[in-house]
Amino acid sequence: MRLQHSFLLSLQSLLLAKVAYAAFGFTTSGNSINVDTNAGLLFTVDKSNGDITSMKFNGIEVQDSGSKKSHINSGIGATCSATRTGNSNNYIKITCEAGSLTPYYVARYNDPSIHMATHITAEPSVGELRFIARLRRSAVPNGFVASDVNGGSVIEGSDVFNLNSQTRSKFYSSRQFIDDQVHGVTGNGVGVWMIIPGTGYESASGGPFFRDINNQGSE
Repeated sequence: MRLQHSFLLSLQSLLLAKVAYAAFGFTTSGNSINVDTNAGLLFTVDKSNGDITSMKFNGIEVQDSGSKKSHINSGIGATCSATRTGNSNNYIKITCEAGSLTPYYVARYNDPSIHMATHITAEPSVGELRFIARLRRSAVPNGFVASDVNGGSVIEGSDVFNLNSQTRSKFYSSRQFIDDQVHGVTGNGVGVWMIIPGTGYESASGGPFFRDINNQGSE
């Protein structure tokens, strides 16, 4: 199997607290696959399209409530299923199928992370093969200052903004892939990080010195 991209979305507490967790596992309700990691993170995947529709850590919802959720590019319209698997059934694997594109979400017992991988058998029709996490600004407002455009006025192409006499743009958050294994945002009692392993970019176009957008802060 060729894994085109492999990374994880990790939610961690920034405060020490005693929390009572429910049991590790998943349930289905309508189109929702609801996963409990037994580590404070509960997340939901829409099995009718593959979107992550909720990410709640220690009771703090970080997924944005708007019409667009967290997914590959602008959404792929996948059909998803879930199963318990692995060592002592300590893993939950959600498989989402959309033609030649198959994303996976994996939860591991006592791990507050969503492990992700994408397998392709042909050039995908979705354009850029990138995962976009759309998060609640009120929950995780602290990110890249240079790409925080909230309250700014457009200068060019809806991509560059003027804010307090400074230029701000999502492009200013970019880093070369070789130096971009971890990036994220934080808030009161919670942080969300994308963690890309050393092999995560191995088949990405552009090579190790290519740059791409990490973050845009806006409402």
